[in-house]
Amino acid sequence: MAELTFVGAAGTVTGSKHLVTNGGRHFFVDCGLFQGPREVEALNHVALPIAADRLDGIVITHGHLDHVGYLPKIVRDGYRGPIYCTPPTAAVIEIVLEDAAHLQRHMHDRGFHHERSHGLAPFFTDADVHATLRQLEPVPLETDFALCGASLRYHNAGHIIGAAYVAMECEGRRTIFSGDVGRYDSALLADPAPLDHADTVVCESTYGNRIHPSDSLETLRTTLLAGIERGGPILMPTFAVERAQDLLVAIGELQQTEPQIAAMPVHLDSPMAIEVDAVFARYPNAWKALPERRDLPFGCRNLTLDVTPEESKAIDDLRVPAIVLASSGMATGGRILHHLHRHLCNPSATIVFPGYQVHGTLGHLIIEGVSPVRIYGDLLTVRAAIVHLPGFSAHADQNELLRWLAPLSSKDVRAYLVHGEPGSAAALAGLLAERGFIASAGQRGETVAL
Repeated sequence: MAELTFVGAAGTVTGSKHLVTNGGRHFFVDCGLFQGPREVEALNHVALPIAADRLDGIVITHGHLDHVGYLPKIVRDGYRGPIYCTPPTAAVIEIVLEDAAHLQRHMHDRGFHHERSHGLAPFFTDADVHATLRQLEPVPLETDFALCGASLRYHNAGHIIGAAYVAMECEGRRTIFSGDVGRYDSALLADPAPLDHADTVVCESTYGNRIHPSDSLETLRTTLLAGIERGGPILMPTFAVERAQDLLVAIGELQQTEPQIAAMPVHLDSPMAIEVDAVFARYPNAWKALPERRDLPFGCRNLTLDVTPEESKAIDDLRVPAIVLASSGMATGGRILHHLHRHLCNPSATIVFPGYQVHGTLGHLIIEGVSPVRIYGDLLTVRAAIVHLPGFSAHADQNELLRWLAPLSSKDVRAYLVHGEPGSAAALAGLLAERGFIASAGQRGETVAL
């Protein structure tokens, strides 16, 4: 009988790794980095339950770092097998891993790695990334592929471009690995593909105890107008994959009705996000293209793409207020740090966090009201206005997760909740139990029969 061991994203949001064992053969579903406070990041240095060279395969659900960031390390440690993913995800993985290697090298060389980790050398190098990319094997949605005696198939999960959930058939049993489930009625992506049947589902629970606000566009409108009134820059720590594009669409919509917003310059200060824009162009069938606004990047006017470091630094010297979207989304690195370093103490500035902030990250500390905070070795008192917009999350909320799982209700399906803080996983498990599931939170190191 096939078995499943929870290696990562069990009791935490990040570090997704689920080890499937069948007939003495092994593969991972996802292979991500732990991110967050030091005690969580330290889990990246805990030995895996199986040696890298004994793995037979890796199946990736999507290209976020907490699902793919461990790949270069496992390849360096001796993994030589296939890494399956959808074609758009392969393109995103290349961008994400190359950016992560660059960021680690940059932080280490400048001596700022002590603020985020234990002062260790970069977790992987450019060479490790290039070796990893050679092992990618793209598989389209709705196409069967075989691994370790099981038949697997990708289905659209929404969430980000290329994201998929995995349906696995093994010995007459069907297991679903959700990856990360996206929103319904997204402006950019199709709804998650419906479920039909399963014996076991391993489901994310990031927002298992929360419901997103229904008026996210209106909240963004009032936030931007208040920021304009305040008179300073409006900084938005932004995930380069999907969130940047979602925000450009939303800002573009507001530009059509709000003259003050339409008049403001908008800067996309993220080479990584600009590269992801190109993935959307390369895979037009993987998202809801906007033909009526083809002449504008995601429908946003007055947009400047800042590629070079010099262009990025010049933004802080602008004499007029501007909307600045810069990575990373949780302020754990990237260009947003130098903008925050410059403007956190500025009472006329507005800092907008559009989405989930992992516990212990700089973004989480700021939205929780911690002050001062340390950036580039300096302690900074937070005087800027801080706004959190959870409605722009790419994750399904509690109601949307229940909607996606509803076809499996009252069928004695085993549900293991992962990729969530303990309270979120427990809350969703309780609601699923009321609907007939045998539900519990997955525990790191726990092995269960499928």
